[in-house]
Amino acid sequence: MTASTPDIRVATYNASLNRDSAGALRDDLINGDSQARDIAAVIQQSRPDVLLINELDYDPAAAELFREHYLSTSQGDAPGIDYPYAFSAPVNTGVASGVDLDGSGEATPGAPGYADDALGFGQFTGQYGMLVLSRYPLETEDIRTFGDFLWKDMPGARLPDNPETADTGDYYSDAALDVLPLSSKSHWDIPVNVDGEIMHLLASHPTPPSFDGPENRNGLRNADEIRLWADYVTPGKGDYLVDDQGRSGGLEANARFVIAGDQNVDPLDGDSLPGAAQQLLGHPLIAAGLTPDSEGGVVAALEQGGANATHRGDPRFDTADFNDEAPGNLRVDYVLPSDQGLTRLDGGVFWPVEGDTGSERVEASDHRLVWADLAIDDNDTQVQDIEFIGQTAFDSGTEFQNTTLGGLSGLTRDPVSGEYLAISDDRSEYDDARFYSLRIDLDDGALNDGDVRLTDVTTLRQPGGEPWAAGEIDPEAIAITADGTLYIASEGDSNQRIDPFVNLFARDGEQIDAIDLPEILSPDGDGSWGVRNNLALESVTLTPDGEHLFTATENALAQDSPAAALDTGSPSRILSFDPDSGEALGQYLYPVEPTPQAPVEEDGFSTNGLVEMLALDEHHLLTLERGFAEGAGNDIRLYEIDLSRATDISHLDSLEEATGMIRPVQKTLLTSLNDYGFEPDNVEGMTFGPALADGRQSLILTSDDNFSDTQSTQFIALALAFDEAGADEPTPPAFDETFSLLPAALHPATILASLLGDIAALPGGAQALGLLGEQAGATLAGVTEPGDWLMAG
Repeated sequence: MTASTPDIRVATYNASLNRDSAGALRDDLINGDSQARDIAAVIQQSRPDVLLINELDYDPAAAELFREHYLSTSQGDAPGIDYPYAFSAPVNTGVASGVDLDGSGEATPGAPGYADDALGFGQFTGQYGMLVLSRYPLETEDIRTFGDFLWKDMPGARLPDNPETADTGDYYSDAALDVLPLSSKSHWDIPVNVDGEIMHLLASHPTPPSFDGPENRNGLRNADEIRLWADYVTPGKGDYLVDDQGRSGGLEANARFVIAGDQNVDPLDGDSLPGAAQQLLGHPLIAAGLTPDSEGGVVAALEQGGANATHRGDPRFDTADFNDEAPGNLRVDYVLPSDQGLTRLDGGVFWPVEGDTGSERVEASDHRLVWADLAIDDNDTQVQDIEFIGQTAFDSGTEFQNTTLGGLSGLTRDPVSGEYLAISDDRSEYDDARFYSLRIDLDDGALNDGDVRLTDVTTLRQPGGEPWAAGEIDPEAIAITADGTLYIASEGDSNQRIDPFVNLFARDGEQIDAIDLPEILSPDGDGSWGVRNNLALESVTLTPDGEHLFTATENALAQDSPAAALDTGSPSRILSFDPDSGEALGQYLYPVEPTPQAPVEEDGFSTNGLVEMLALDEHHLLTLERGFAEGAGNDIRLYEIDLSRATDISHLDSLEEATGMIRPVQKTLLTSLNDYGFEPDNVEGMTFGPALADGRQSLILTSDDNFSDTQSTQFIALALAFDEAGADEPTPPAFDETFSLLPAALHPATILASLLGDIAALPGGAQALGLLGEQAGATLAGVTEPGDWLMAG
């Protein structure tokens, strides 16, 4: 990518430019059509660079008339807009199937009910078509369309059941399934060339999940039409797909894409199949963390009432003004960029309130234009490859040194001694607030049962030496400094107006200093300002050179935005400090993804949040998002982020005050722990381990068992390969002889074994100690371990 690569605006608009008969739209456009003028005015005011129009009857002549005589000519609110590049193609709506698909006994074109027997609902061929317009060239030779792909050929297709039989998937006859495509219109992959960088526009318009019977044929088809894109963008999952050009497979890995269109699905309300929208909104390769919104949607829902009054979704996100009684206004139109190669800068729903420019135009369609401003980024990450190398666990309720092991929410490693420290988020309710010391053996390049052992426990103490009283502290993260002191982050308790903190502690557990956090984090007690309860500071990390300290809110501040939910992500804040002076260096918007999956019960609990960070350097960090849905389990994803071009939002006490565009951090998914063949628990902590024998960097993660007998304390190991210019294992801090690097409670023999063992494990380490390999092994074998330690597995 060159520095001149522009930011682009991508939009989708269901324009409702459909008519009841073939050729009628063309005639209207020739004669001058007020609806088309209003639709053009909305587009001109929004000015997208790449635009998908849904529900414009397929007719190349009509498309050209609209482009040349309506869009290019100002309709009064804004200058005309030119689109030199366009794509349209036949769609399945109104195409005769030759089969009685709806069981009415009639399948004759032109007969009553014919539209239900077409390959896609339509009174004539091409009704409700699609059109793509672009200011950038389209790579026409590489366009793929999926109009002919049969529904039955999708693995695990949700074929409807005949409610009158005991069989499954038998609503349609074999003859019907032999001709019925998955796509009710079509699915298009259109590569757009943005100054030499390719962005794939994935355009579609699934069938509405309504207008059927107890078999729910339209709801099931809608869900599978949405699933097509979810599979297409997932490496290996779209191998079954064959396009209309005869080419097989899904989108190439790491390609930039934007999924656009009226998906006819709301994440929380309406008639769609539960979880249908989450196939995209919860997809790990789709950046859905920042949701387009409007003030007009809120006003409309309040004024219209009806079904809107009982909706679970936030009306700010609505994109369609439907019947007030049923289904009410819904969010059905989407512009969803890939999480790699694109950064969402801004976005919105064009729904002006009465009196604002364009407010009289939007009624031309029952949908609203949805837009997103995107930056074309490169796909370079410092982490190039990740391999899972094992996991082990302690059972819930494990006792160690008169404490209950549990709640491990943060992890750090002393690179000199090799010792790990794990912070418990016990609020001094089970035992005093504390951290544990551990040893983790990765000598064989894997993490197995018995490789993690507890060696000590240290109580956290206030200045003056007193432990924290119950409820006064909620320790969630820990990071070690070059001199062996520890930064520990606490969430506080918003309900009790206890502020979060990032404080400095001596290795013996006593607080010795504090970072001065901004007042915007302080909760006001009524939930309208500051950090949210249990969604506050979950992370703390230092750069390898020790010059930058980072912490972050798990979800948005109350004054910034709602918390993450099934229908929206949440803009967290990453805060940066100079640890030496305590000076605040900046704040950056981090888009937490929507909750990846729905709870089993409709009223069940679900969440997603930024729970840990690990700095590679002052601009690049690893971040960990933990999603949970009651009855469905945890979803754990590891990202790499880049702060270098993110907007500093330190001056904004509330994101609602933002008047300009905020550029969030660039965020790239590295892996999902759910892909490794085991069920991850509530993983919240991570740190670098040692370099492995093959040169890769180990990464250790741990889980918070919530002191629940249905969970466990997991330790998980990954091996990371960095690019040549990427981050190496954090540089060990200089040894400070005036500060003990190990807890005083440890047996002196353990100190010797730890130091000699870590040094001897390094290439040439034994010789550096003045020992031959055999002599080093014999020396270490003779060292006696203290008896007070516990091994996992």
